[in-house]
Amino acid sequence: MSELKPAIRLVDLLRLRRGGWALAFTLGAATLLAVVALLAISGWFITAAAAAGVATVALLGFDYFRPAALIRLCAIVRTAGRYGERLASHHAALGLLKDLRCRLFDALGRRAPNAARPGPGSAAAMHRLVTDIDQLDRFALSALLPWAWAGLLSLVVMGLLAWLDLTLLLAALPGLLLAWLGLPLLTLWQGSRLARRDAALAEARREALVEPLAAITPLLLWGRWGQMQREVVDRDGRCLANQERQQRLASLVGALQQGALGLAIVAVLWWGAPLLLAPEAVDSRLTAALLLAAVLALLGLGEILAPLAGSFVSLGASLAARDRLNALVAGPPGEPASSGVGVGVGVEVPSAPWSLELSGVGARLPGALNGPEEVDLTLEGGEVLCLRGPSGCGKSTLLQVLAGELAPSAGACRLNGRPLEAWRLDETIGYLPQQWDLFDMSLAANLRLGDIDASDEALWALLDELALGDWARALPRGLDTPLGEYGAAVSGGQARRIALARLLLARRPVLLLDEPLAGLDAATRARVVECLLRRQGQGLLVIASHVALEAPAVRQRQLTLDEMGRPALRPTG
Repeated sequence: MSELKPAIRLVDLLRLRRGGWALAFTLGAATLLAVVALLAISGWFITAAAAAGVATVALLGFDYFRPAALIRLCAIVRTAGRYGERLASHHAALGLLKDLRCRLFDALGRRAPNAARPGPGSAAAMHRLVTDIDQLDRFALSALLPWAWAGLLSLVVMGLLAWLDLTLLLAALPGLLLAWLGLPLLTLWQGSRLARRDAALAEARREALVEPLAAITPLLLWGRWGQMQREVVDRDGRCLANQERQQRLASLVGALQQGALGLAIVAVLWWGAPLLLAPEAVDSRLTAALLLAAVLALLGLGEILAPLAGSFVSLGASLAARDRLNALVAGPPGEPASSGVGVGVGVEVPSAPWSLELSGVGARLPGALNGPEEVDLTLEGGEVLCLRGPSGCGKSTLLQVLAGELAPSAGACRLNGRPLEAWRLDETIGYLPQQWDLFDMSLAANLRLGDIDASDEALWALLDELALGDWARALPRGLDTPLGEYGAAVSGGQARRIALARLLLARRPVLLLDEPLAGLDAATRARVVECLLRRQGQGLLVIASHVALEAPAVRQRQLTLDEMGRPALRPTG
């Protein structure tokens, strides 16, 4: 692929897979030509054979072998072309989705970390990435290709009418242009508006349905759950009503298209009949059989023009998805997106010593009631900071601030005396959130996402340190054992330590770990903490944990947040 841009443009959707889309268009055009030709040749053949049967003398010279062969050829091309077009278009669409995901995740990775305004939560952002990227392929499949095919076949049919007699073309032209261009273009504004509104209503419905689930217990206790249910029903009704309006618009335009084509057929018959009876018709190429072929070609065009009725709804959905994705990966207003490989610019990753300073830091996730407030601390290399406090007090929020994923609402964070945004954070900070990702690859492949050059011996050594070595050796395929989608083949504790091992292989001087010891027994916790301390050395280690770290020989500091996020800092070692 060429150099990636931070923004998505619809024209890029064709450039990314131009060969696949060209093949899909060619096969689709051949299929639709075969459909129209099959109707036209069949009508001509039946009519010409009937006329030859009436005139018994002409029957002796009537060639029925070639038309029959053409009919069979058109039927074969129609079937094979339809199958090939589906394969080609779906292959191009799936490849496009892969390219878009790579492009969007790369742009997200290069986005400046200290955004002036916080973005959506991880769940909402992931939902937007998945659904909106899937919407983008509608631009080619449902908007662009149908118009290209309709334009080509309309020109072919108009050429057939002009070849028979220019009068037939002039008679059919008003109805044909109305069905091909006039009626679909009239839906441009309304269809695009409804599609954009559908995207907004669907997102509002998802938020109304999903977000209250996290607070279901307080809502039930305070008697507010019924109100939330009514809001979900109301938003769902609005979304369904908007989708019904889209369907009605497409159905109305489709019905008017068929009516316009019907008028074109009537006009061709109205003007064609006198031409057949005129004295000069003897020298004309127009015959009753060819006139019927032209009528059937117009009739076959109805199937090709029908998708145009909903094309602008698909276009609007693609435009809405494009705008939402661009907003997701855009940096703060007035700040261009980073073009480097790493996040941040300017400061390369130095060697030790390291120090982290927080001055009056406060932060709050969008919609959250609590968050860390007025946090002041200084952490030197070789020290371990343990974040403690009840659930919901802001431990994870503070880690997001330190990782550069959330801009502080107050105060400042400095690493070695420089603001976080001045660093290449992807090369400096390793962050393990509570929601980590494992991929449907082997154990070794998941681990080597941290260090692609890590040897098998290095992987085994790290697994042993994290109390995973014996388990991994007992697997049927060892390091080559697949972990399943989202790590479904392993337990939660094993998956968390695998994600931690991957992070340790990346060797970042600053480690931020959110509940890395959850679900582990005392012996395993001790081995994991020992591994962390040994491998982190003189770097910085910040751990949010509900359990105490049993490492008395290490300079350990503890930051306890109360229920409102206010800190109390004290040294413990």
